[in-house]
Amino acid sequence: MAMLAVLLLAGCATPASTGYTGSGPAATEVLGEWKRADRLYARGDLRRAKEGYEMVLEREPGNNEVLFRLANIAYYMQNPAEARELYARVLDSGSVDPQLFYNRAALNLTEAYDDLSRYAQEVGPGNLTPEIRAVMAAIERMSGQRPPINDKAGTAPSGRGE
Repeated sequence: MAMLAVLLLAGCATPASTGYTGSGPAATEVLGEWKRADRLYARGDLRRAKEGYEMVLEREPGNNEVLFRLANIAYYMQNPAEARELYARVLDSGSVDPQLFYNRAALNLTEAYDDLSRYAQEVGPGNLTPEIRAVMAAIERMSGQRPPINDKAGTAPSGRGE
């Protein structure tokens, strides 16, 4: 599932590409924090990037780009419920960004594979129904590799998402 996790990062925007138009000292501070959080995110320092994005979100509560990044971070930090809630907030704002829909689907596929993998461990691989085998095989094909069983941690931009 690491391949799906890596693909979650594709197409993420930077402050310059979002049309951020704030002005004055407070806006400069927000933009500076946003850029810092982007650098931390790119290096894989997800804990500190999350703190920065949360500060930006306090000042810009409807900022979909920041919500999107926080959702990705939640995914990498193995918090699918938080990721799902944050992606839903972006969706509820009316966003039709294809990356949003892709990331939600990738999250669902990752969770489905993890559920089926746990089941396979419980009953043994030889006892899986043909339908379950088919679903697992389809997810494996889509990810471009055979995912390790119960590997819920995605690969962050430059390392593990910790």
